Amino acid sequence: MRIGELEVLPVIDGSARLPATLVYSTEGAVGKGGDIADWKPHSALLEAEAHIELMFGGFLVRTGERVMLVDAGIGATATESGLQGGKLLESLAGHGLTADDVTDVVFTHLHFDHIGWASQAGEVVFPNATYRCDRRDWEHFVGHDDNATRTLAPVTSQFEPWDGDITLAPGVDTRLAAGHTPGSALVVLSSGSERALLLGDVVHCPVELLDDEWAGVADVDPEMALRTRVALARELEGTDVPVAAAHFPGLAFGRLLRGEGKRQWTVG
Repeated sequence: MRIGELEVLPVIDGSARLPATLVYSTEGAVGKGGDIADWKPHSALLEAEAHIELMFGGFLVRTGERVMLVDAGIGATATESGLQGGKLLESLAGHGLTADDVTDVVFTHLHFDHIGWASQAGEVVFPNATYRCDRRDWEHFVGHDDNATRTLAPVTSQFEPWDGDITLAPGVDTRLAAGHTPGSALVVLSSGSERALLLGDVVHCPVELLDDEWAGVADVDPEMALRTRVALARELEGTDVPVAAAHFPGLAFGRLLRGEGKRQWTVG
């Protein structure tokens, strides 16, 4: 994907295929998704046997001399739930880059499946990068969440949290989208007249943009997260602005179209 002068590339760490109703039956979810009947109008978004594919990884944004990694996957690990990473550095190499080339690591939020490659075995993975997130998430997770505290401890001296909506680099801005976590952020990419959004975990599947009553996944504040998703969907509908999220299949971009009586999702 090119956004004017910006280049945006997927950096895939791993994936999982899980029953869709299981994904949307997590504790704290508000709305549809836990019943297979909810999925019938959206079956095109599912794989065989009503499973959903969740990707793990991030997006590489090249702007000028900056090489920015937005989210850092789950890490070289596997969980009991079948979530597995380990390929992020290999994906970077596929784009002709090493960890040393990354100048900025930008976390949309600090859940474990977005910070996995911040460090490995107590060692910094991206030695020349400045690590960044919204200060609200730093204060919420670090010192309170064991995984975030352990994973981010080695990079503390390289960390620069931001406050509110800021410009990280020319054409790369953050926008607070709280609810999934206190400091969840969108990354807004712009160049000339072109614009795109990286959604982090404001949504996990495009279905959440199609139906205002849809549930979220693992939201810290489910009611606020729902309001944020609904507002985002209404903002995007019919604008032709490409968006991608950290768990979309293939980390592919899509657009939210205005249809007859309902929104429609198209990839590309």
